[in-house]
Amino acid sequence: MEMTAKDVALWRAQAQKLHGEPLKTVEDAFAFLGAVQSQEVGPSKLTPVMRSRGGLADVDDLIGSGKVIRTHVLRPTWHYVPVELVRAMLVATAERVMKPQFSTAKTVGLERAELDRAAEALEEATRGGRHLTRDECSQVLADKGFEEPVKLRLVCMLMHAELMMGLCSGEVRDGRQTYANFDERVPKGIVDRGDAIRDLAKTFFESRGPATLKDFTRWSSLTVKDAKAAVAELGLESLEIAGREVLFSGERLDGASGVRADLVQGWDEMLCAYTDSKAWVHGAKIPVRPKYTSALLIDGMLVGHWKKDKGVVSIAAHRELSAGERGAIGEAAERLGQWTGEALTVDLE
Repeated sequence: MEMTAKDVALWRAQAQKLHGEPLKTVEDAFAFLGAVQSQEVGPSKLTPVMRSRGGLADVDDLIGSGKVIRTHVLRPTWHYVPVELVRAMLVATAERVMKPQFSTAKTVGLERAELDRAAEALEEATRGGRHLTRDECSQVLADKGFEEPVKLRLVCMLMHAELMMGLCSGEVRDGRQTYANFDERVPKGIVDRGDAIRDLAKTFFESRGPATLKDFTRWSSLTVKDAKAAVAELGLESLEIAGREVLFSGERLDGASGVRADLVQGWDEMLCAYTDSKAWVHGAKIPVRPKYTSALLIDGMLVGHWKKDKGVVSIAAHRELSAGERGAIGEAAERLGQWTGEALTVDLE
């Protein structure tokens, strides 16, 4: 029998550990997922917590200790990555991520040579365990003679230094992330790019399959050629669904019986990992600019958005909800409150 979009979504939710038996610790969840999109620091902590038996404080501990690094990798946005995986992920994807960033940098008068010099200056300034705030990085660059190291020019310089493995996230100081010397924070070693790409593909399809090859290339910024070469070595299972080939590792996973709702962050891996096959993600017509950022999933499919404010979870659904789905949203809010330490009520707008 042909699989439906709901079947695919529930399979993915099981594969990602969002449904079913959770992983033991938050650290296990980070290792399993490999990378977690994290441009919104607070909400992004939910992604590993919702897949484990841990809590939000465990995420803070991992980041504070340097066991998890927040940096730009895979795509030109922030990700949390276990420290032992950061170097390999950058070897695999950094050059690909840099290409569009060079175009952005040129709009503010920055060429590759100047970006490289800025990366060297920041790498040198953070040696000896010196962790610098964004403003302190700006001052270092100004003292070195770089013109106007502020706003987008500073963003471009800092991101390039991360992609060049000069900087990565440092300690959290007064609630703000600092930048640290990459080689002092990340285990050293020589990484073969082919091995790094293969390992990245393995992580993706084991934790996010079933997915298309293009889902992987868009998630990782890799070329189709590199992705195909890596996949060919892995011996993944394949299946045709609605005329499209999907790849996965292991056996097909069935969803649990009954309705399940999940209140996830707006860039949860259930959403950002499947930009090619998003037809199997969207369970309703999604507005171009939703009212809220965080996402409501019903049986693994996006059907609305939500925000939490003063103990109230406001839901903006994009289709009619059944009584069973409304009840499941209440259960999801109760789980969310257990993680955030709040007694939450639901407002279905």
